[in-house]
Amino acid sequence: MLFQILLNFVKLLLVRFSELFVAFNHTPLSLRVRNSLLIVAGVSIGKGVDIDRDFDFMLNGDQISVGDYSVIGIRNHFWNYSQITIGRYCMTAADVTLTNGGHDKETFEPFSGPLLIGNGCWIGNGARIVGPLSVGDNAIVAAGAVVVEDVPTCAIVAGVPAKIIGYRALPDKVWHLGNTWFSPHTFETVK
Repeated sequence: MLFQILLNFVKLLLVRFSELFVAFNHTPLSLRVRNSLLIVAGVSIGKGVDIDRDFDFMLNGDQISVGDYSVIGIRNHFWNYSQITIGRYCMTAADVTLTNGGHDKETFEPFSGPLLIGNGCWIGNGARIVGPLSVGDNAIVAAGAVVVEDVPTCAIVAGVPAKIIGYRALPDKVWHLGNTWFSPHTFETVK
């Protein structure tokens, strides 16, 4: 018990210390140092990932995995009661919350399950994705949406609760932060 408390305290220090690297100097080197500290704290981070300031998650929760070249915006909160997986080339705007735990509406008994965000997804400012569910590849979650059900591939969802308002037509290449481009079909970098 004491060991777990000390381990969580060290992880918390690493996470808070990592904030300093992006708060004052948002450079590739500072991002690499920050990502290294977050990896030590228990987050699985792919190559080219950019996690902005005030990223919060449960230190003693299940694994969080962020795929290659994904971007996590400022003030994102991941309440990882179970596995949270974010695919390649995803972008979350500011103030996004992901949680995969909840309570039964009759008994209030807690439950959790995996939360999967597919490849090439865009999650808008202030969106909330709640519960064990999946968001399909190339989906868009509009700003302020509250997602409580699975989102199909290429769907655009908006509202509270989020409903499908359309589907994306996929071009040959999609712009990504850092002025790079990727194929929405293969999720590989293209020129």
